[in-house]
Amino acid sequence: MKIAFVTFEYPKFIIGGAGVYAEFITQELSKLGHEVTVFTPNIIETVDKKTQNLNIIRVDVNKKLPFKSLQFWLKLPKVLKDQHLSKKFDLVHINGISYCFLKKRLLDIPQVITIHHPINNAIISSKQSTLSRIINVSGETSFLLPHIEKRAVISVDKLIAVSEFTKKQIIEYYKLDPNKISVIYNGIDKNTENFKINPKKFKMKNNLPNKKMILFVGRINDHRKGLDILINAFKMVLDQMDAILVVVGNGDKRKFLKISKMLGISSNIFFIGFIDDITLNKYYQSCDVYVCPSRMEGFGLTILEAVSNGAPVVASNVGAIPEIIKNGENGFLVDVNDPKQFAKAICSILNNKSLKNRLKLNNMDYKPQSWTNSAKGNQNLYYSLIGEKKLE
Repeated sequence: MKIAFVTFEYPKFIIGGAGVYAEFITQELSKLGHEVTVFTPNIIETVDKKTQNLNIIRVDVNKKLPFKSLQFWLKLPKVLKDQHLSKKFDLVHINGISYCFLKKRLLDIPQVITIHHPINNAIISSKQSTLSRIINVSGETSFLLPHIEKRAVISVDKLIAVSEFTKKQIIEYYKLDPNKISVIYNGIDKNTENFKINPKKFKMKNNLPNKKMILFVGRINDHRKGLDILINAFKMVLDQMDAILVVVGNGDKRKFLKISKMLGISSNIFFIGFIDDITLNKYYQSCDVYVCPSRMEGFGLTILEAVSNGAPVVASNVGAIPEIIKNGENGFLVDVNDPKQFAKAICSILNNKSLKNRLKLNNMDYKPQSWTNSAKGNQNLYYSLIGEKKLE
């Protein structure tokens, strides 16, 4: 099968889960023998490795000008059509809102879109002012994006939702036929060295104190990720015990440095920045508890990664998170926006070694699906759309 995969995020340019999804799902589809051509903007200069069945086409955008997504949308149709003349694609797969003009189809072949979370959920959880949303024309909370998403979900032939929660939200917002939507969960990268880490040595090597370690992974200045909630909860944790909070992820940390200094806890918080996947797995394996204080999650990929590495989890009881975390079994679910509940759940794990070990063992037994199985789910959906053509 020849697949045109359209995505705004693709390595080395990854903002969040959509970029991780694009990287792994295209790799696995190519390993299944499909010829995948990725169309993505050349926002970051990079040299793409040549991989069998996987071709990366970087659509040119002017890096000095704003509205790079709009530049990509305007240039994409011609680039895609030119490639289609020679490759004869069977199907177009669009990753999130990576193209806006879907009332006019990109090509006269089946089209699929993956929705990671409905835009309206992001808008509600961000709590941005009307003025901010007007100014943020190209951002996720823009006034334009809900209209663009509505056009997209109506125009494509099939939708992939990454969780049952996301599927329900799409149906609620857009009144779609449930049969038009397939739930295909994200996977994880199985190529990890699980449970071979000595936490004490790992902390020493990375200049971290040998104290109980709380881990956060996510975009630092994304309001939805809830780092402000965790920092306030962490202050309450430190009132009861000595511990460190390790923050992994990109973003402007100045606001949180200021808050932590005001609270008198800055010496116990370590901002690591962006790290590669292998190093990230080592952090998951070395932490005493992984905390996800998100205000909204369409799936929760970092939670799945933490669970697969055996980390006990404390997370907000929102979105798709309860599809991964079973309260009291492999972690704890608490009310969103409640630092006191987060602090209580974190301390219950840090103070109780047998509880921590039980949660850890339950997570070690948890078998999340691989990206290969996610890709097989996509493959089955593709064949359901182009089956008649293949039989000709």
